[in-house]
Amino acid sequence: MPPKATITKEQILQAAFDIVRMQGLEYLTARGIAQKLNCSTQPVYRIYANMDEVKDHVYEMAVDLMRNQIFSYQDEQNSPALNMAIGFLHFAKQERYMFQFVYLSGYKSFDLNQEVFIGETLSMKPMLHSKRFRAIDESKQRNIFIKISIYLIGIGTMIHSGTLKMDFHEAVEMVRDMYEAIMAYEGRSSS
Repeated sequence: MPPKATITKEQILQAAFDIVRMQGLEYLTARGIAQKLNCSTQPVYRIYANMDEVKDHVYEMAVDLMRNQIFSYQDEQNSPALNMAIGFLHFAKQERYMFQFVYLSGYKSFDLNQEVFIGETLSMKPMLHSKRFRAIDESKQRNIFIKISIYLIGIGTMIHSGTLKMDFHEAVEMVRDMYEAIMAYEGRSSS
């Protein structure tokens, strides 16, 4: 009798990630993972106490995918902050189910007074290349980042859902205009 194949944690996570990426969070079940791996649900529950643990890990993988895609967009004519924003809009458009999982599912919520927003410290790095941004008080830098993030998520949601029928370049211009308006407001109020 041939030995039973051992299903690993990595295989379970990859199968779970693939399900969410291709079908959406609502399709992520132990049975769905088992079907994808051609096994029973027993390996899933041997490694994970429950599906919430699997979802937590898949959420982290989704955020990592988002970060990689956001920072992979490069146009040397743009500032690093604008490249990050454009990368985010591409993520919203191209990764439908991952965008839903991270931003629209309600799976994770943030109290901005007590927690760091999704990728905040990493995402603020491109803004720190701007002399104007660095000249602003650190607490106001965070306010700028949060306001721009919320604006980007809103536009990203509308692009993602097809609600916003506009050229992608128009959306980029809207983001650029909002960044300038927020920088002017926060910069002026810091003196």
